[in-house]
Amino acid sequence: MLLHEIRLAMDLDEQMNEVHSLPASNGKAARSSFDGVLHSQLHLVLQTRQAQLLVRGRAEENKPLIVGLLGFADRMRLIWQAAEEDDPFADWFLLQVHDAMSVAEARIAAEIRQLKLQLRGTRTLEIAPAAVKEPFRMALRFSTPYPYRAARMLGDFDEMACCAFTARQIGELNDEHCANLVRGCARRVRAVFSTPSRFRRLGVMRSAAVEQQTIFKRAEELMGAIPKDVLDCSRRAPLVPQIKGAGAQPLPPVSAAGTFDSMVFD
Repeated sequence: MLLHEIRLAMDLDEQMNEVHSLPASNGKAARSSFDGVLHSQLHLVLQTRQAQLLVRGRAEENKPLIVGLLGFADRMRLIWQAAEEDDPFADWFLLQVHDAMSVAEARIAAEIRQLKLQLRGTRTLEIAPAAVKEPFRMALRFSTPYPYRAARMLGDFDEMACCAFTARQIGELNDEHCANLVRGCARRVRAVFSTPSRFRRLGVMRSAAVEQQTIFKRAEELMGAIPKDVLDCSRRAPLVPQIKGAGAQPLPPVSAAGTFDSMVFD
């Protein structure tokens, strides 16, 4: 099992409405009155102090600010809301966060693979990565998907650090190499967490970009120019909200008849 496991348990509400079976007609199964509510429970479990420090980050006087997972989640909430309002700069930042996260995830995964090769046991020697008796455990509840992905990335960093410290203990790595591995991956994680910090929510909409209004020019001064394919909405990040701005078609309400049925029967 991964040392950093983000434990997910989907539990049905204990107070579900009773399901009443209805007679079938015309050879088709009748729709039941099932109206259960799904509840998720997610926890981030970390072994190392290095990973725990990146949950809250650092905000001390006379030291550079380091954004942690919680600060990242707060900024992503603002960006997600702006993207819903057809802010092209928000879409651009979602892409930047996605790309930075992909780079960090790939780097950490590569280091884990290499370390696990070094920690392979033999017929007479079993090696398990270092772990603590009482790991740090925190419940996760975010309003957008990116902080959950970031939490998984932080968990991967934690696993990499455990493997690196174990490899150092058994002589597979020296102190300098171990420190450089952990420090290098930590910088990747910090780069992801700091990416949304430059975003400014100015109420920009794509219509303002087309008309070259003053507010759009101000946004460019603060956040930089946007690629054309992002500006015209032809390129968006894999995880984006539905645009609620002018001309956008709103999603049907979740409770609309047939919404859940179509996931199964269509």
